[in-house]
Amino acid sequence: MIGALPNIGLAANASRVVRGVKVQHPCGDPNLPPEADHALMMRIVKTALKAIQTPVTGPTLFEPSEMEAQEAAHAS
Repeated sequence: MIGALPNIGLAANASRVVRGVKVQHPCGDPNLPPEADHALMMRIVKTALKAIQTPVTGPTLFEPSEMEAQEAAHAS
C-alpha cells in the first residue's frame, strides 16, 4: 500500500506500507516543478518495488528516503 497516512495501513495490518506524499497525490506533488515531481514519484515507486521484494513478518513501513540511503550504502 502506498499512502500519505501510513498509520491507517499499519492499523489495517497491510503487510507493506510505503509512505506517500499527500492524500490527493500519494505518488507525487503537483506543486513541484515537473522534473522534481517525476523524481519524487520514481523514488516512491522504487521504494514500493523494493518493499514487495522484502520479506516481512508483519505490518512494515517503508520510507522512500530510507530506501534511497540504503541503496547508496550498498553501491559504495
